[in-house]
Amino acid sequence: MRRSKTIFSLALSAALLAAVAPASAAANAPVGAAPPHFIQTARQACGAAYSFCRADLFTRRALGGGIAEYSLRLRVGLGEREVIGLHRVVRESAPGLPARAEKAIFLAHGDAWGFDAAFLSAVASPAVPDARALPIYLAQRGVDVWGIDFRWTLLPADAPNLAELANWGMGTDARDLGIGLAVARGVRLATGQGNRKLHLLGWSRGAQTALVYLGSETQLPPGLRQTRGAVVVDSFLKTNDPEVKAAACARLAANEALLAAGQTAATSGQLFVALGSLAETDPGGASPIAPGFTNRQTGLLAGSATYIFLPPGQSFVPLYHFLGGTFDGAGLPTGLTYTNEAHWYDFLEGASPLEPNRLLADGDAPICEATDVPFDDHLGDIRVPVLYLGAGGGVGNYGIYTTTLLGSTDVTIRVVRLGAPEARALEIGHVDIFTANDAPTLFWRPLLDWIEAH
Repeated sequence: MRRSKTIFSLALSAALLAAVAPASAAANAPVGAAPPHFIQTARQACGAAYSFCRADLFTRRALGGGIAEYSLRLRVGLGEREVIGLHRVVRESAPGLPARAEKAIFLAHGDAWGFDAAFLSAVASPAVPDARALPIYLAQRGVDVWGIDFRWTLLPADAPNLAELANWGMGTDARDLGIGLAVARGVRLATGQGNRKLHLLGWSRGAQTALVYLGSETQLPPGLRQTRGAVVVDSFLKTNDPEVKAAACARLAANEALLAAGQTAATSGQLFVALGSLAETDPGGASPIAPGFTNRQTGLLAGSATYIFLPPGQSFVPLYHFLGGTFDGAGLPTGLTYTNEAHWYDFLEGASPLEPNRLLADGDAPICEATDVPFDDHLGDIRVPVLYLGAGGGVGNYGIYTTTLLGSTDVTIRVVRLGAPEARALEIGHVDIFTANDAPTLFWRPLLDWIEAH
């Protein structure tokens, strides 16, 4: 733990103390190239946040309606694979010139899907309007949106020599998250956006990582912290439910066994891609993944009955699922209730191929409590305002307990439930939060209201 605190201290304090000179903005940056002011200030903020940090591979993507996405890669260590992605979705006054945005939020994705795949999936799917994406929604309303690609999302499926992933756990992602936050805040400061701290939103596994980071940040002096508020989206780091704890212990044991056998990487992302591709290109064909079902049925089951794809006794919470779905009298899936079906298949195809088993084990360790780990040491020291945003068919109410362990006196709870309690299996789900047709009304507007109030 002491080593982690030192890394955070270096990353966070340097970003605030560095004198990053403002740079002139380009009035007409070409599509595909990030504006010079962003490139220059990001490189300076990167170097200030961490001595080995290098920024490159800058791009700008117009998202319509005066919104653009700037992306770059940050090298955050000496190793070839020690690279994270950093994204910014912002309203522009002119192409390449961000409009002033007083408030900012930083998004941390969960398992399998990186920033674009998780939060901007509508842009990649012809089935829905591009604007039906949370970062665009917030940017249109004056919020400066930032986010991370954790280092493992950038690995190709055929990456060799995966032994180093044995050490890529929750502490690694929390460290990288701290560097990303420092760079984002440094760029905002240098380009006249002010010195306000950022809200930090974590979804799913990303919410666990965000809580670990926030706990570590409490060990710094207040003036050296980067965050002003936390949004925990459909996730938890602790539980008082015996069934949920037992499931976490079972998953922990399974992943530790894989690590002991030298299997350092999970490949569930490749399964997701195959599910989406088969459902899209050959919906009526026999599924090679789930014998007895068609490819479409299997793709629908992955969304609406996600828990059946997990080993018995290992579902995150009872009847956990990504999307609310519909079923016939025989229990066979017939469609999706809240999310466009074609959008779901496109979402699946955006998954990253590899994820460290160490990260998966680390996420379950504080829930299981079989061993002492540092990730939950400072939950009670977290005193920033907190919003818990849950989906009734995802983690939902099971995520509330973690918020009771925080030191914050400003905690807002919003769990969206659209049916009767006994119909949890049909409820709006974990991914619906970002893909549902009514997500802007059900989830995003309450999030924006909370941001504006804090």
